[in-house]
Amino acid sequence: MKKFLKIILISSLIGTMLAAMFFFNIKDKAEAKNKTILYAFQVGVFKSLENADNFKTRFEASKIYKDNEYYRVFVGVTINNKAMLESIFNNLGYDYYIKELDKIENVEEILKYDELLKESNEENKMIIIKNMLESFSYGL
Repeated sequence: MKKFLKIILISSLIGTMLAAMFFFNIKDKAEAKNKTILYAFQVGVFKSLENADNFKTRFEASKIYKDNEYYRVFVGVTINNKAMLESIFNNLGYDYYIKELDKIENVEEILKYDELLKESNEENKMIIIKNMLESFSYGL
């Protein structure tokens, strides 16, 4: 009888531990889904501000962000128009890396620009992208 109780107790303990692991894993995934992701189109990373500034001049619209010891050059940011910006930058011949950011300080403003970008004609898209970059702030 004692052996039987030990088996039940150990099985219950293992079952409880597995259930807790699954619960916290699902909870973390659900929290990650609720975060707003901003896609930043990065064209360069530099240790020197001077190098980043020189590189920045190659692009119609760009902005430098300091990230610890690095200076990152972004040419566009979006929340809802990732495919559109990819198409625009591919047509311009840009080599970029899409950096996913989740500590966005002014989500509502970026979302407004995203809506404008969807509704704008080709001539105005780069102006809107430039304005998005200017209004974008991020706690890198």
